[in-house]
Amino acid sequence: MTLIRQLLAAFAQFMLVVLIARELGPEGNGFYAMAILLPTLLATFLNLGVGPATVYFVSRGELSVRHALAGNLNIALVISVVGIGAGLVTIAFWRESIFPGVPKALLYLGLISFPLTLLVAYVNTILQGLENFKAFNLTVLIPPYVNLFGVIITIYLLDFGVVGAMVAYIAGQLAGLTLVLTLLRNDSSKFDNQRFEKLSLGSYSRKTLSYGWKAHLSNILSFVNYRADIFLVNLFLTPTSTGLYVIAVQIAEKLWMLSQAASTVLLPRLSAMHKAPEARLALTNRGFWFVAGVTTMVGIMAAGALYWLISPLFGHEFQESWPVFIWLLPGIIAGAGERIQSNCIAAAGKPEWNMYAALVVVSINIVGNLALIPDYGMIGAASATSLAYAISAALKFWLIRKTLNIAST
Repeated sequence: MTLIRQLLAAFAQFMLVVLIARELGPEGNGFYAMAILLPTLLATFLNLGVGPATVYFVSRGELSVRHALAGNLNIALVISVVGIGAGLVTIAFWRESIFPGVPKALLYLGLISFPLTLLVAYVNTILQGLENFKAFNLTVLIPPYVNLFGVIITIYLLDFGVVGAMVAYIAGQLAGLTLVLTLLRNDSSKFDNQRFEKLSLGSYSRKTLSYGWKAHLSNILSFVNYRADIFLVNLFLTPTSTGLYVIAVQIAEKLWMLSQAASTVLLPRLSAMHKAPEARLALTNRGFWFVAGVTTMVGIMAAGALYWLISPLFGHEFQESWPVFIWLLPGIIAGAGERIQSNCIAAAGKPEWNMYAALVVVSINIVGNLALIPDYGMIGAASATSLAYAISAALKFWLIRKTLNIAST
């Protein structure tokens, strides 16, 4: 169900890219991309891991729906004020250096979406923690489709240009938030007859953030790890090489859709198994080999198909992306299995282990790229990245054996 949702969402996002690019042209498309970049970055770096913490504590039965909702809304309010303040200062003083040529009004309009994006991320994870994936997937699927239909209306029918695209984007986030709040109100009735520890706002924040910041730093390091090779390819080689490399990366990362779907489902299930660490480890092992095995088979088929299709789809000059994809493939397979291992570690109440592992892997990835790109170009970057993912999977495979010793978590 979650994988199908991801495919449907990917289709909507692809159609959005096509429609906006065709109607607004390169300049308008650039304005739109930069206008949503600031709120996206704010949501990425300021979310503080509240989402993963919510999944962890709700799935373990330590927080009720009402308590988690109230606590997350309060935390989101504080972070929204901080984020909007940071955004306003950035636009006022550094707009020309960071967003040269982008109209100030569009940046302010984009900033409106930040608290909405943050709120959706904070509250729909309650549904994930409850393992109500029918509702969870619906809340993730609705925003891109509302956005898509909004773009058709505001750009194609009303001819509002970039402003219309921004309004459609905000409408999608607002629709997602409205839906998740409605669904949570219905789910909260399931907990009326259960007793939960009553926490003050300060106690709730400390409980949530003490877990969340570790998961958050791990996610930021993973984000850096995913993009370090692209940055270094651009630094050492040419923009043309970067364009070729990015195509290979974008295609390769699509192979992670199965592991992302499995990860979404497994985190709350593994967290709920805190009294049965042996069963948790067994489920993790099955998930690892299943996801890695299927990703391997799909990756081999994709490599064969891509050899023949890359020129017709992207142009003959992009044929050089194919060997880059081949060298990235072992790392993609290792990364798919590693995502399952990361969930087991997080579910065992040790998110800092993922953070430490991510720090090691980012260092290996950067050093490997620095060493190999000057002599081997894009192939060197792909090889270093694959090696980093493989080491990460091996490191977490070793770490995960320690979960048997933390049955009380």
